[in-house]
Amino acid sequence: MDIIQTINKYGWADWSIDTFNIDYEKIVIKISYYVGEEHHATIHCNNFIGFSFIGHWDESIIESIKIEQKGDLVNISLKEVIHCNGQSPSPGGGVKKIDGIWYQLNIKMIDGVVIKIACEYFELMLE
Repeated sequence: MDIIQTINKYGWADWSIDTFNIDYEKIVIKISYYVGEEHHATIHCNNFIGFSFIGHWDESIIESIKIEQKGDLVNISLKEVIHCNGQSPSPGGGVKKIDGIWYQLNIKMIDGVVIKIACEYFELMLE
């Protein structure tokens, strides 16, 4: 099973976001779940081109996590990259290509807020 199917089929309800780190090439999300013992997972969103987290109030509990190809944030991010860098921008970081395949990770929180990340590929580590 590929990484996208694994993430989409995993039961993420009631996991909590512990940390959300952003650097030049990736967003790293560390989450945990406690039921009898603590479990940890880390999701890497590699070669990201955009993210949104609007409306956060006081919840860090996850309702669901799903990945889709394309998505509204992917479309908005690509339009902005073209607007700022021209119709055929140079490869971002030497590797990103405007016409590549892009995915959108959607983390829905229990209060209804959705964190969205547009990126090229994912890594998942379950502990």
